Amino acid sequence: MASIYSGTVDSATNQVENADLANADPGNVRTDKYQNALADLTRQQFEDYKNRFLPVQEELFGLATSDKLLNEQMQRNEKNIDNAFAQSKVAESQRLGRYGLSPEETAQGSANEGLLKGLTTASINNETRESVDDLQNKILTGQGGAPQSLADIGGK
Repeated sequence: MASIYSGTVDSATNQVENADLANADPGNVRTDKYQNALADLTRQQFEDYKNRFLPVQEELFGLATSDKLLNEQMQRNEKNIDNAFAQSKVAESQRLGRYGLSPEETAQGSANEGLLKGLTTASINNETRESVDDLQNKILTGQGGAPQSLADIGGK
């Protein structure tokens, strides 16, 4: 396929007719001059960008500048921590049950568990804040993989 920059109206016309440009409309491209054909193609490409890519980009920037991702992950963290501690209690009960014992609920044990749960929650939430901050910086600076990371975090 001829390059649109080859300088002839015919090559620009051929490119429009054989266009692999997304949503290019060959009927709306003037072919009287090379500059007109290039201008029409550029306008169509920009309209395509505004209609297809700009909304996604604006959504990414919105997520990068808001606390939505952080708040959603903090809620998931709380549920995950509660589930992990509940599973731990069940596993401990089953482990002791093999020997005919039952776990003792003491005030000290409950206090230790509460402290451990608080420490775990603080640690996980701090890691989450750091990860979301890194992700938001990657989105804003355009570093590779940020949209994929966003899709991974938002979908879990």
